[in-house]
Amino acid sequence: MSHLKEKKLLRIIENSRLLSAYNRDVALDVFYDATKMFYYKQKHRNKAQLKHKEIAQCLNLIYYHRQKDKLIIAKENLLENFGRKIEEKEALNYYEKKVMDKVKDYLGEEITIDELGMDFLYDGHEMKPENFLEPRAKRLPWIHYTLENSREIYEKQERNSVKYLYVSHFEYPVHITETYYRTFFLVIIIKRKDGSLGFLTAFSVDRYNQFLSKLESWRIPCFRKVAT
Repeated sequence: MSHLKEKKLLRIIENSRLLSAYNRDVALDVFYDATKMFYYKQKHRNKAQLKHKEIAQCLNLIYYHRQKDKLIIAKENLLENFGRKIEEKEALNYYEKKVMDKVKDYLGEEITIDELGMDFLYDGHEMKPENFLEPRAKRLPWIHYTLENSREIYEKQERNSVKYLYVSHFEYPVHITETYYRTFFLVIIIKRKDGSLGFLTAFSVDRYNQFLSKLESWRIPCFRKVAT
């Protein structure tokens, strides 16, 4: 029966008289991405088979991502740390002077970026010189931009905490003189014990499959209104 359904689906997609070219391409993209997310969810949970609810969650995530995804051309201040080497001391000073602040996302939620989040500049969040991550220092200007402008927001319940994920899709030159390169920039916020929102970490994900792998464990926000 499943083999018959597969044949029918392929026939519908391949038959140009049944679907417009646009709808066919959208269906292929969504089914392809959703299938990859099924795989990542099975792998991460070490499951032989997903429940119907988990499959529906994957489809919803793909649809939501495609609705919210917007490519941003990084320029001017978003590139001020590119094209040169950023030392640890300079990065810490930049974070303290230009990143630490209270910012509001487009929903009006206030987010605190303070010294508690400074350790994201280090591998394993261990503030040792040998753990300093220069690529994250180069992208420090992207944190405010993403929190203030991203419409692609997810949430996750982890033990006794709630986390929020803000996503921006940037196009930028690896070096100022080179052609542009695309990456997903992820900023994670945590709801603190006092109910306030605080910056936790931020990082880039260059490969789309890697982004889907990370996205599968998140869900569309239920308790915060995310407008179109």
